[in-house]
Amino acid sequence: MRILITCGDTNGIGLELFLRAAGAGRLQPWNGMLWLCAPRQAVSAYAQMLAARGLLPSWEVGSSLVRIGGATIPLVPIEEGDPAVEFGMPTAASGRAAYAALRYAGEALVRGEYQAVVTLPVSKHALRLAGFPYPGQTEFFGAVARQEPLMILACPVLRVALVTIHEPIARVAARISHRRVVETIERFATSLRQDFAVATPRIAVLGLNPHAGEQGAIGTEEEEVIRPAIAQCRQRGIDVDGPYPADGFFARQQWRAFDGVLAQYHDQGLIPLKMLAQGRGVNITAGLPFVRTSPDHGTAYDLVGTGRADDASLVEAIGMAQYLAYNRQHFLRHVSPLHSC
Repeated sequence: MRILITCGDTNGIGLELFLRAAGAGRLQPWNGMLWLCAPRQAVSAYAQMLAARGLLPSWEVGSSLVRIGGATIPLVPIEEGDPAVEFGMPTAASGRAAYAALRYAGEALVRGEYQAVVTLPVSKHALRLAGFPYPGQTEFFGAVARQEPLMILACPVLRVALVTIHEPIARVAARISHRRVVETIERFATSLRQDFAVATPRIAVLGLNPHAGEQGAIGTEEEEVIRPAIAQCRQRGIDVDGPYPADGFFARQQWRAFDGVLAQYHDQGLIPLKMLAQGRGVNITAGLPFVRTSPDHGTAYDLVGTGRADDASLVEAIGMAQYLAYNRQHFLRHVSPLHSC
């Protein structure tokens, strides 16, 4: 299995965490599986900075290999945005490097050269400076695959999918249609079966409005859109229930009875997920012909070089990429998959 790591914003925390994890031996379970796509100069800059601060053992960055301690990782070098790294600051150059790595990843994944990609954190501001035309990496990979992406956030105890992704709150309600909710439930059920090895997944759907609309007293989306969509999915054989008021659903830990929870918008689902994840959450783009995961944190510019940033989410994202790719391969071959993590 081949897993590609894209550099993300070269002035942010991503490359640092990857190199520190490699130096500490935390990437050893994936020895021989990982390829790093990044500007050689940026990798060298981070390795030199970390070594000078006692955060990295011996290192060497060659034209096609990175050696950190006992780890040897093939390097796919990119040239865009290759001037000197400006630690902790989003720039057009760091955006160009992130964009170039994503372009390479998209093309290589479509060609089947890798089974999965783990994307290190990007700055949407820096990407915009570089001319990136998508709201985020999720939408980019959806465009590459020409399929509607499904954003799932997962941790060891909870999986949350989203009906709308990077949508301004003012536009969320207008984007929640009967068709969109039905299709998202169906894609979520498919991902739970083929990617997470859940044979008969149970899905809970959250309402949009406070108290899930209170039978139309605080909004009509639940009665007019969400509840009929749930009923249609039940008729198609999906075990789905709701809509649930989001606050009570998480406060009473009702999520424990389900294999996945469908939230209507970004913060509704991701706030409780990240609180439960305790730094071990993973961002997953499902519904594509390849596996994509990412740590659930951002560029953390203020932590670059301090040694305080935690690589747990990155390590989880790599492990999740292997797990999902393995399960998907076995699902498609009609072989019993790994047990669910």
